This record gives sequence, structure tokens and C-alpha cells, in this order.
Amino acid sequence: MRRANRGAFQRFGQRLRWRLVWSFIAFGIGASSTWFYREDIFQFLLVPAEGSLSPFDGAPVFTGPTAMMGATINLALRGGALAAVPITVVGIYTLIRPAMPDAQHRFILLFFPATLMCFLTGGAFAYWVMLPASLGFLLNFGGDIAIPLITINEYLDLMMAMMFWLGVVFEIPVAMYLLAKTSIVSYKRMSNLRKFVPVSAFILSAIITPTFDAFNQTLVAVPIILLYELGLFVAWAAHPDRGNYLWLTSIGRGIRWVWHIVVRVAKVVRAVVLAPYTVPRWIVLRVARAIGKVIRKVRK
Repeated sequence: MRRANRGAFQRFGQRLRWRLVWSFIAFGIGASSTWFYREDIFQFLLVPAEGSLSPFDGAPVFTGPTAMMGATINLALRGGALAAVPITVVGIYTLIRPAMPDAQHRFILLFFPATLMCFLTGGAFAYWVMLPASLGFLLNFGGDIAIPLITINEYLDLMMAMMFWLGVVFEIPVAMYLLAKTSIVSYKRMSNLRKFVPVSAFILSAIITPTFDAFNQTLVAVPIILLYELGLFVAWAAHPDRGNYLWLTSIGRGIRWVWHIVVRVAKVVRAVVLAPYTVPRWIVLRVARAIGKVIRKVRK
């Protein structure tokens, strides 16, 4: 018994080692690729600034001999981590898959792609919408008094932080569905908290955004409110019998009731329309059956 347990533990450790090896390989490939294409990646990351980081053609600056090297190494490490995360997640999933029931297996297959899609959507929102608006306000505020001179490290830290936290914020629907599906927090409880969402959204937006102006805070608060509403819908969809999201349950019952009436009316109309054919046919069949009975009795 001990030998069997020891052999199973050794096999598990070997499988774990190989998955760690593949994660390190993915990290190395991602980091080296980021380093090799660093110029193109830096140009892509500087697009939201719209050439307003400094008076030197709008390019960011660095103030120390090793600052640019440090920024490049930091970028390569983040690129490696970005490449290693999917491999690590898949490795962990394949490691624990044999011990999982089929229901949990199907749930995870849907959960991970939805989580990744929501996070990427949040990062894209930060890149294409939030960063240009925030930087446009920050860098132009007090332009008659001082000239912006932004270092590359400050810009990258701000960008990565906003993209990460907005990616986390966009996970609200997935988190609400998971809480409702596992019955940790019910849909009714989430629905009762809806009245506190607008105030909480503006407080959270004030924490996330680097500015305190109403425009940028509204730009983040409105998606949070909409994401919570979407989360309410998916939480209701997890257990439709436990709530009534925007009267959808009542509307569904009404639609089913109307559909039953339509089906019954259609049957009556069909019977009336086909009566010239079905009634004589029915009469002929009844007469034929009666004649058949008479013939069988005579033969007996």
C-alpha cells in the first residue's frame, strides 16, 4: 500500500515538474520575443499618449543611465509572464482533470475562456478609451504653466496598472455568475445591492483613475454599472427559478401561455379549413367499419 502511494506521488511529482518546465520555456520564449521586438512593442504602447509625453517629438524620456535598460528588461519580464500564464493554467487544468467530475470539467471549459475574454476586453478598454482620455486631461492641465516631461518608467507603470485593474473590473459578470452558480451569494441578494452600485462605481473609479475629474471617473463608473447589470443577468441565468430578472420569468410565462393559446387556435383553424376533406373521410371510415362489423357477424 505504501509503495503504491509512493509510486502515485512520484508520478504526480513528475507530471508537475514537466508542467513547470513547459511554463519556464514559455516564459523564456515570451521574454526573448518581447526583447527582440522591443521597438515595435514600445511604439505600440506609446500610441495612447498621442505624442504628448515631452516636447521632444512627444517621446518619453529617461533620466538615468540604466533607466531605459531597466524599462526594457521590465517589459521583457512582463511579456514572458504573459506568455507563461496560459501554459501554466492549462498545465494545472490537465494535472487535476482526472480527479474532476464531468460537470466541473464542462464548467471550467466555459469559465476560463469567458474569464480571458473579459480581462482582454477590460485591457482593450483601458488602452483605446481610458488612457487617451486620462492622458489628454493630465498632460494638458496646466500646459500654460509647465511642460510635461514624462519618463518611460512612469508611463509604463501607469499604463500597466490601468490595463490590469480595468481587466479585473471587467471580470465582474464572471465573478457574479460563479457566486450565483455555487450558491455563495444568491441572485436576490445581488439584486438588493443594485441600489448601492452607482455610488460604489464612482468610488471605485476614483481609486482606479489617476485623475479626479468627473469626465474620467464617469468614463469608468458607467461601464462598472453596466457590467454589474450584465452580472445580474448571468447570475439570474445560473438559476432562473430563484429570481425574476427584469420580469423575464413572468414575461417567459406569459409568452408560453400565449403560445399555448396560439397552438390551440391553430388546431381549431386547421380543423375548420380541412373539414371539407376530413368530415367525408371520417364518415366513410365510420360507414366502412360498420359494414365490416355486419359482414363479420353474417359470416359467423
